[in-house]
Amino acid sequence: MSVSGTTSYEISGYMRVASLAIAAYDYFQTLPFELRMWKVQWRARGLTLSFALFILIRYISILTLTVSNVGFFYRDFTREGCLHYFLIPSVFKVLQAMVSQAILGVRAYNLSRKSAKIGGALFIIYLISCSLEWVTTLYRRQMVYNGNCASLSPHRRFGGWLHYVVAIIYDFTTSVFCIVLLLQLKTSSSGSMMARVTRMMLVDGLWYFVALTLVNVLNLAFYRTSPMADEVQTAAASLGYCVTWIMSQKLLVHLHNASVERRNESIGAAVTITQHISSARDASRVMRSQFESKNGLELNLTVPDFDFDSIQSGSAMPDDMDVQVRVERTVRMERLPRVYELEDYSRNTRSTRYSKH
Repeated sequence: MSVSGTTSYEISGYMRVASLAIAAYDYFQTLPFELRMWKVQWRARGLTLSFALFILIRYISILTLTVSNVGFFYRDFTREGCLHYFLIPSVFKVLQAMVSQAILGVRAYNLSRKSAKIGGALFIIYLISCSLEWVTTLYRRQMVYNGNCASLSPHRRFGGWLHYVVAIIYDFTTSVFCIVLLLQLKTSSSGSMMARVTRMMLVDGLWYFVALTLVNVLNLAFYRTSPMADEVQTAAASLGYCVTWIMSQKLLVHLHNASVERRNESIGAAVTITQHISSARDASRVMRSQFESKNGLELNLTVPDFDFDSIQSGSAMPDDMDVQVRVERTVRMERLPRVYELEDYSRNTRSTRYSKH
């Protein structure tokens, strides 16, 4: 192996190890959050869209990093084994891109207040982008066998480099759309919870776009320079898998944390009133309201749902029962507007903007 080849291989190895180390650190850092969310989903006997996307981006990214780096570091591939293996990293690469872009698409659709026209346009753009990414990634991809197992895409007019062009265009389109909609939102004051959520979403969206665009441009540059840089380009792709995973995951985690903060802030601002209890039904509702509360740990993309009407009233009790109850204490009652689940933060933003607390 030449000196230049040895240097290229070593640089690729360092980049891959760095991406694996960063990914492992982020995985264990967010593992407690994932376990808490699994418990909530299990108790609710359901799976929210946001949590499904969270799990998909998390574990498809792990598989993508694994199969990509096994092909590079494992030195005992046979030629026949490599022939069956060399396309697998590319398949997972496109799958991860599809999940990441789905997160951006759902985010943009919800910010549009679930407009049917905008949703249809976003879906068409998503399908076109995914189709182009599949074709450009797998078209005439060739096996590279040197003890380890890799693959090579054409560097000319139609090749794997177009995957990154399509990804940049899609990320730019959806990110600009989200930023415009967020800037149009009006909040009651700059220090309100919704104002903080809006700023957080703007910052997260900008960081997501900047980080992924830089990595995609880096990969695009390696693709369009020289075939001698193929090993480094695949290592940069491994770094891109790591960045895509972390940034996509943070979009969901930060919005969930904002949802929990909004719930806690609303409870703390509850109005305290005193009311005379004259019937058994009123007494039952008062007692139950002190101990029953909606779960605030759902992985949602917006503020949580405070809906007093959703509390089950239980068995009916006759008003004329010979029961007299007197409560010598104050009771906190929440008078908050109905808001929706995480996936519908657009309507929640609109309702909280025109409601009085």
